Amino acid sequence: MPNGLTVYYLPKADYNRTYGLFTTNFGSLDTSFVPLGESEFQTFPEGIAHFLEHKLFEKEEGDVMYKFGDLGAQTNAFTSFSRTSYLFSTRENSYECTELLLDFVQKPYFTKENVEKEQGIIQQEIQMYQDDSDWRLFAGLLEKMYPDSPLAADIAGTPATINAITADDLYKNYEVFYHPKNMNLFLTGPFDIEMMSDFVRSNQAKKDFADLAEIQRKEIKASEPISGESLELEVAMPKFALGLRGEDQLSSDSKTLFKYKLANQLFLDLLFGRTSQRYEELYNSGLIDDSFGFSFDLDKRFHFAVLTADTENPQILGQTLQEAIKSYKIDRDFSEEHLDLLKREMLGDYFSSLNSLEYIANQFSSEIYGDLTFFDFPEILKGLSLSEIEKFADQFISEMKKVEFTILPK
Repeated sequence: MPNGLTVYYLPKADYNRTYGLFTTNFGSLDTSFVPLGESEFQTFPEGIAHFLEHKLFEKEEGDVMYKFGDLGAQTNAFTSFSRTSYLFSTRENSYECTELLLDFVQKPYFTKENVEKEQGIIQQEIQMYQDDSDWRLFAGLLEKMYPDSPLAADIAGTPATINAITADDLYKNYEVFYHPKNMNLFLTGPFDIEMMSDFVRSNQAKKDFADLAEIQRKEIKASEPISGESLELEVAMPKFALGLRGEDQLSSDSKTLFKYKLANQLFLDLLFGRTSQRYEELYNSGLIDDSFGFSFDLDKRFHFAVLTADTENPQILGQTLQEAIKSYKIDRDFSEEHLDLLKREMLGDYFSSLNSLEYIANQFSSEIYGDLTFFDFPEILKGLSLSEIEKFADQFISEMKKVEFTILPK
């Protein structure tokens, strides 16, 4: 778009539903930046991105959710470390819903009164998941992996930081991060692409936005990780987490970054996935149960792996997992045959996911992979060899920092 907005259209003539996702590259990590028209960095309270997400739904004339409901649509929003997304899903009035999505996100309404009202609502939300032991395990691990950094903070903030947010703070954040240059729109459904494109272009042409220079975000710096800590909660069995904090320099090339993430996901799957012999042995020995899981998360500003499990022997499990990673090259599960099996499974999952408009939209809205898209996945996966997985795994492992965190029964 002339105003800098990136728009993706994916017509689906055989579907009866339209799905829209409007995303800004702004999340919980973006608490320190240079506001519009200023020259110095300013730090804002933790949780402000999530707070802003909540407040955009409230307008002078009422809650936007009711307007979507009147159009026969569902709407929602979510905030992550680096993104905030607003969405709708509908079987009717797709053009009206698209207009409403664009207009409510691009027309903020923040007042002292509605900010104070929201502070109480979000504090209740924060309190609600303090008893969620799985969430506390992940949050506690991140806090120990990335001390003194925005990654150690809850995406929703704390009661104290929420109370510190003002309407002026929200406008300063909005002016920078909700500029069309920093946003993308994804629309998929049974619409005519030329008509929808003209419709979106006409909507944006009616709006004026201030000139926005390149956004200056403060670099994320964390202290040395803290390992071996624990927390007591009302749980029946200890909950264990092993975090692997990536310290290696990531490539700026989109395709290499895509392959790096995929390779390390496959690396963990080869060693610990449900098709591995190690998983079967750990399960049969009682060291893990169905709660065992792992993930590899990557953003332009951080990357880490997490392995979690409910286990009666967290210390032995931690040693076993770390030893497996250390000696992976002689592991029987690290083989061409196993890789072929995993690739077939991943391709099957990928083609199944093409039936989910929500999943496709979420993949498209990510800023990480530049000019690559979700549809490049099969080709990159097929071309990824065991030796390349070894190369990328070595890159990650050679400089990673290990952190163990446990929740113990009271």
